[in-house]
Amino acid sequence: MSMIGNFRTTSDADIDALMAKPKRIEIMLYGEYVADKTSKGGFFSFFKKKKKEEPADNWKPEDPGAEFDVDKAWHGIHFLLTGSAWEGSGPEAFILAGGTEIGDVDVGYGPARAYKSKEVHAIAERLKTIEKKSLEKGCDKKAFFENEIYPEIWDEEPADCFGYLMEYFEILKQFIIKAAEDNKALIVYLN
Repeated sequence: MSMIGNFRTTSDADIDALMAKPKRIEIMLYGEYVADKTSKGGFFSFFKKKKKEEPADNWKPEDPGAEFDVDKAWHGIHFLLTGSAWEGSGPEAFILAGGTEIGDVDVGYGPARAYKSKEVHAIAERLKTIEKKSLEKGCDKKAFFENEIYPEIWDEEPADCFGYLMEYFEILKQFIIKAAEDNKALIVYLN
């Protein structure tokens, strides 16, 4: 299975609604509530304490927004932007750090994170200052392997694997800038 980095625009009002009832993130991302993966049934399930389920509601997003994914390039882009495999601070760390987790609802590989429109503006302003050429300087396959940067394709032709990252970075940069221009909020998640 692949891990895909996803970005979805929405409104600040929808972010507030998601924070009020985090299970709604499933409706936002998948169009419906997803069954609890922990309730497998079987003999011993009778003895397990049932997790209190959040009641379903008829909520629909005000702004279902636009969605964009960077395929498997998310980790490499994050590493180039922050110099860290999983950490980071400031708006350039938005792929894996920052924002506010939308409850503890697992949407694929952990909870989604939300950025209000004001935060999206800060991310866009920071991305505007980052040039492709400056990121290309960080394309060191040894560093990528040492930091176990997903998807570990770094032994392939450098122009191919780092070109893959740069292509997605440029498109993501434009997606975020457009979201800021439209005063949109942002949801970031891996699935």
